[in-house]
Amino acid sequence: MKKLRIGIVGKRGSAHVAGFRAHPYAEVSAVCEANPETLVREADALGVDKRYSQLKEMLDNVDAVFVATPMHVHAEQTLLALAAGKHVLCEVTACVSLAECDALVDAVTRSGLTYMMAENYIFSKENLTVAEMARQGLFGKVYFGEGEYVHDVKSYHHFPDGSSSWRMKWQVGEPGNTYPTHSLGPVATWFDLSGANAQPISVACWGSGIHTDPEHPHDDTTETLVRLKEGGLVRLRLDMMSNRPSETSFYGLQGTHGVFESGRAGRGTGQVWVGDNPPPGPVPDIHRNWEPIEKYTDLLPESTRQRLDDAASSGHGGGDYSVAYAFVDAVLGIAPNPVDIFRAVEWTAVGLCSTQSILNGGIPIELPEFRK
Repeated sequence: MKKLRIGIVGKRGSAHVAGFRAHPYAEVSAVCEANPETLVREADALGVDKRYSQLKEMLDNVDAVFVATPMHVHAEQTLLALAAGKHVLCEVTACVSLAECDALVDAVTRSGLTYMMAENYIFSKENLTVAEMARQGLFGKVYFGEGEYVHDVKSYHHFPDGSSSWRMKWQVGEPGNTYPTHSLGPVATWFDLSGANAQPISVACWGSGIHTDPEHPHDDTTETLVRLKEGGLVRLRLDMMSNRPSETSFYGLQGTHGVFESGRAGRGTGQVWVGDNPPPGPVPDIHRNWEPIEKYTDLLPESTRQRLDDAASSGHGGGDYSVAYAFVDAVLGIAPNPVDIFRAVEWTAVGLCSTQSILNGGIPIELPEFRK
C-alpha cells in the first residue's frame, strides 16, 4: 500500500511525528510554518526536506494535512485543505465560532474526506482503560461524568518582548469555558462507548469572578454543566488563571453499576468500583470498596497496550503519538474515527455556547443541531 503523505502546518505538530512515523502506511513528507527561522529549525529537527511558508503551496505535495496552528485559524486552514481534496487532522478546538462549525460540517460531509480533531486526552492509558470498561458495560447505564482542566497558563499570554500572543484573545479574551475539549472529550467518549448518547444539547456556565489577573475578562474558574441528549449530565471545570499547581486531567464517571474517579495531581492513580445493584426491597448493608484502575488494564487489547508502550515517551502521556496513529487508521479505514467532525464541532460548541450562557447570567443555552 502506498504511504499516506502527511504535511504538518505549525510547530505544534512536531510532537505527533513519532506517531505518524510509527504507522507502516504513513510518512511525514512536508512542513509548513510562516516564521522562516521556526520553519528551518523544525524541518531540520524532523529531517524533512519539503518546506513551505504558505499552506496552499504545500497542498499539491501531500495527501493529508495536520493543522497544528493557533486555534483561530483552524477553520480557515481546514477548509482550504478540504477544498484541495486533502484529509485533515486538526488541533483543538475545531474552530472559534458557531458559523465556522456549520462551515466545517458542510465541507467535510460534502467532500467525503476524513476529518479528525486531535483530542489527545482520550488516549491516556487510564482513560483508555475506562473506555474499554464502558464499552464492555461494566459501569451499567452511564448518566454522569465530570472533567477538569486546571492549568496556570498566564505565561503563555505574552511573547518574550511583551506583545500579546493569540491566547490572550482566543483563550482568555472572553468569559466562559473557552478550552473545553480536554475535559469533555474523554467523558463524552465513555458515554458513547457505553451505549449512552453523548450528544450535548444545552450548556449552562457560571464564573468565580476575576481575581488573579485583572488584565483579562476571564474568570479564574468556570463551572459548566452540559446536558446530553438522553438526559445525561456532565460537569466541566476550567481554570487557566489561578496561582496553583496544575490539575489537567481529573475525570469521573458514574453509572448504575459502577463508578470511576481519577487520582488528584499525581497523588495516586485512578480508582474504580463496579458491582451489581441490590435486589428490590429493603436495601441490604452493602460495603463497596474502591479498586485501583490498573486492575482492569488487561481488558485493553494487546495491540493497544503495545502502542501505549511505544508511545510512552511522547507528549501528553502518549496521547500525541496515539492521535497521529489513529488518524492514519481512520483515513485508511483500518479503525473508526475516534473524533469525527460531529464530535469535533459539538465539543467545540460547548465552549462557544458557555460564553453565551455566562454573559447572560448562567441561563442554559441550546446547542445547534449539527447532525442534521
